[in-house]
Amino acid sequence: MAKKQWIIVGVAVLAIVGLFSLPRIVVDNDEQAVGETPMPVAETEEDVHLPPLAPAVQVEADSLRTLYLTNESAEKNTIFANSLVKLFIQADHYDSAAYYAEVIASQTEELKDEERAGEMYYEAFMRAIGNGQRQQLGTKVRFYFDKVLEEEPGNLDAKAKSAMTYIGSSNPMAGITMLREIVETNENHELATYNLGLLSRQSGQYEKAVERFEKVKEINPDNLQAQFLLGVSYLEAGDEEKSRQQFEYIKTISDDPEIIANVDNYLERI
Repeated sequence: MAKKQWIIVGVAVLAIVGLFSLPRIVVDNDEQAVGETPMPVAETEEDVHLPPLAPAVQVEADSLRTLYLTNESAEKNTIFANSLVKLFIQADHYDSAAYYAEVIASQTEELKDEERAGEMYYEAFMRAIGNGQRQQLGTKVRFYFDKVLEEEPGNLDAKAKSAMTYIGSSNPMAGITMLREIVETNENHELATYNLGLLSRQSGQYEKAVERFEKVKEINPDNLQAQFLLGVSYLEAGDEEKSRQQFEYIKTISDDPEIIANVDNYLERI
């Protein structure tokens, strides 16, 4: 998926389909956070690929799978599996990319390959449509990033990504606690701050969300998802003027037609 498409999908799918189906949790208040028990996963729920493979890519994937399955050389199988990982990344099929990254990690047992498997599962988790699929992928993310954190306890990116997979689980506070620990260790950690902003919005703490996204804007002005959600959070917090200014600012730093269309939709509502 192109970068511009992921910006929109990241906002729409994660913030709306994903986060707002999760238990509502107090994220930033000093009081103890309380979450409701998540609803059980429906057995009939279907997993969805976004988008489907193009015909030419499907042919290439089938050819590489055949080579992978029929070759008796472990070394060559690793090469074929790596080619499948790269192919599925380009096609935005991160669940399939994660499967073959996991194959490689199980063969090599090297930390870099285990970390890549965790990364691929995380990207698949972020794009997952169904709650059942998110739960399964989240378990895989934690499995591989736990391995990484055992060897590299200071790997805050791995910790931040693992933390998000707890939010829709039976223990959401574990994820909140991990994110708080990260920003206490490094107040300029972009991903942890961004994720806390998302969760503040989910819990209706819009002023806290504004603080988090303002901080992300300070850390990395090029984070367009945070820039966009800052404008949304201003509006949700009742500050229409700052929301308007933020959306107008986005139009000065991006000429992407999809982003501009989304910004204009909000400006029309103010």
